[in-house]
Amino acid sequence: MNKETISEYYLERYALGELPDEETEEIGRMAVTDPELQEALDEIESSNQNILVLYPPLTVKAGLLTRLDDRPNKLFPLKRVLFISSAVATFLILILLFPLFKQESRIIYPNAEQDVTLVKGIPTVDLTKTQLLVYRKILDQVEILPDGEQARAGDLLQLAYVTTEESYGMILSIDGRGTVTLHLPENKGESTKLESSKQFLLPNAIELDDAPKFERFFFFTSGSPIDVDSVLREAQDLAKNPEKVQQKNLNLPESYKQYSVLILKGEGS
Repeated sequence: MNKETISEYYLERYALGELPDEETEEIGRMAVTDPELQEALDEIESSNQNILVLYPPLTVKAGLLTRLDDRPNKLFPLKRVLFISSAVATFLILILLFPLFKQESRIIYPNAEQDVTLVKGIPTVDLTKTQLLVYRKILDQVEILPDGEQARAGDLLQLAYVTTEESYGMILSIDGRGTVTLHLPENKGESTKLESSKQFLLPNAIELDDAPKFERFFFFTSGSPIDVDSVLREAQDLAKNPEKVQQKNLNLPESYKQYSVLILKGEGS
């Protein structure tokens, strides 16, 4: 096998684990020494995760089942946190909905007869700096919300992070009612180990509730495991003062780096 013969379809099958073991291992070996090929695989993985942001599997699955039952289409009731875990729904998303919004980029392999069209994730994310990302889905578009952006109750958000140095991290949010919500890890007793040098989307989509004024998301990173309980205690202490929540960081050891995105609640929240 040579990279001139590797098509987009072939790379998609590799990403989905559908190739025979021998071919999977060969592409894996090639990617180690071929930055262009590895970048192509990374872009496919990023694009697939963005698809999950646009079309949360539980919502899509519910809609498909409704159509199969031939009942009037109605809004699927979203909880505040939607766990993305259905393999069947994910498969349907990738196969049925993928062509609706994929963006293309081209990578030219030397001596190849034609360009190989690859899928590029949207929007572009800088993987060279540690950051917290808050995505919002509006119709068939996904946007990254900057610090201080406005949103409304009912907006569907997806959290992601990029880390380039620290190996451990934690994500939580505080809203205008003083409620502290843990997002990463999902449970207090789980590991705070991070995925490094790539964008990692949390497996939960968030529907903003009607808590007033704001929701602020915090991302903490460290070179050693994080004491989740102690961070939550500091967050609950800060949450007692809504004005400080919007402006101040948590009182944590200097070894902890802190990043945040403040979302202001617009009219109708």
